[in-house]
Amino acid sequence: MIRVVLAAMTLLVLAACQPALKIDAQDPWKSLHPWNHNWKEVQKLPSGVEYVVIRKGDGRGAFPNPIDQVEVHYDGRFADSGEQFDSSLGGDTITFGLNGVIPGWTEGLQKMQPGDEFMFWIPWEMAYGADGRGPIPPEADLMFKVELFDVIPAVSADPAAWAKVTPWPTESSDVRRRPSGLEYLVIESGDSSEAPPTDRDFVYVHLEGRLEDGSLVDTTYETQTPLRFPMADLTPGWSELMKLMRPGDHWMVRMPPHLMYAEEGDGRIPPNATVIFEVRLDTVIRIDPPADPT
Repeated sequence: MIRVVLAAMTLLVLAACQPALKIDAQDPWKSLHPWNHNWKEVQKLPSGVEYVVIRKGDGRGAFPNPIDQVEVHYDGRFADSGEQFDSSLGGDTITFGLNGVIPGWTEGLQKMQPGDEFMFWIPWEMAYGADGRGPIPPEADLMFKVELFDVIPAVSADPAAWAKVTPWPTESSDVRRRPSGLEYLVIESGDSSEAPPTDRDFVYVHLEGRLEDGSLVDTTYETQTPLRFPMADLTPGWSELMKLMRPGDHWMVRMPPHLMYAEEGDGRIPPNATVIFEVRLDTVIRIDPPADPT
């Protein structure tokens, strides 16, 4: 019993000895560099990443998932010297996929919500490792001040939509059939006030394509980056499809081979293959028609 009491008293004494922080809101680096692992305010993650909350937002926004995109401002410095090696401050915010950065960022930013500003201490194992990269030397511990502005949810395949078209329900009254052989099923409709693209325009499209046996032939969901197409260079089926869709439309589409690559095939699409696509028209970049020379 005496040992238990002494141990508890020791923990209380140690906690009382931990220094408290007074953060300079105008320049948090003055308060937080050099980093003190014993500050009361330091939050420690199992990986070794540590952070201090500089400022909280309204707490209403979503915490990002690893596959989401985030919009941030950041200031990166070496933990030992405080020398800056990278910063977005003074320019536009930066948007990137959270699973495409160093592990310390992927883990740490999942603790943030829009409006939050944190300072992170990231050990070299969760940064650029034993080799370093660019201006980052090997085994360099880093510090980042990060302000999170927005979380852009990842776009992913719609299991319910795929269930509706597996196998493809050609005879369904919900399926719209075109004289060309193109067929489509509307899952969600976008803004009806927007016009479909024309041959002059460019389109940004999220898609997933599967053969009729379910084999995957293409997807943008892994990278979260929509494909950019010039309308004038599309296959007949895709040109016809895009001229029917408006930004925000989400359709399931059956594309017969004669509207795509016919007997030649293309990459993972074999010759004479019908492909079922999940298509989301994200954005239309409209190119004004040339001026009338007369």
